[in-house]
Amino acid sequence: MKRVHLLLTALSITILLLSFNRLTSFTLSYLQPYDFLRWLDFNAMIPIPLLSIILYYLLLREVTYESKFKKTKLYSFLFLLFITGVYLFGASSGDHEVTNYLNTRFCERGTIDSPLCNIISYNDDEFSHIVYYLGFVFMNVVLLLMEYNTPRKKGMLKKDYIFVTANAIFIGLGIFANLAFEEIGIDLYVFGFLMALSLYLLYAKKIVSKFPLTYYFAVSYTVGVLGTGMYKLIGSLS
Repeated sequence: MKRVHLLLTALSITILLLSFNRLTSFTLSYLQPYDFLRWLDFNAMIPIPLLSIILYYLLLREVTYESKFKKTKLYSFLFLLFITGVYLFGASSGDHEVTNYLNTRFCERGTIDSPLCNIISYNDDEFSHIVYYLGFVFMNVVLLLMEYNTPRKKGMLKKDYIFVTANAIFIGLGIFANLAFEEIGIDLYVFGFLMALSLYLLYAKKIVSKFPLTYYFAVSYTVGVLGTGMYKLIGSLS
């Protein structure tokens, strides 16, 4: 569990890095030559997603470490699905960050009606999001199903629950911060699906202590989705 705690904490740090990258003015300067990107876009396109993918892979290895399940056809299929998710996740980051920069700087967030700006705006606000969440779902579903088929031999202790819950709530608050103050889109449905899947898998096994990642996902997505739903409901009633 020590390695699991370390990896989950590192995932929490990526949320901090994303927030710092998006919400501060330190990353708004341009890269040379030609001001081709802002540091904001570069960070969100390469180092932060790369760190996230590495952590997901290390979690995958941690879940399936020396398991006989690795010799099955289902494992091979799930691993190929994970690689597909990694590719889609990376491709979407490249598409989104470049077009987001161009859309913000030259098309004023889609308000300028021109064939070029329409293409840029569609890639920024629609297509890249679809590809991103498809890759995100693949990677998350693979981790959940891998752990479902390879439960830990030793269950979590009380201190493990505390650490995993703390990291999960932190991620959940990050999801809430990104969803609650924007219009409801595909992102809420994606997180809602992952929340439902993780809760179902925990219910199906009924031994929560042997499934720390599934518990982590269940808590984080529940906090993010239900928190966003309650915030939207209260806002609509006020």
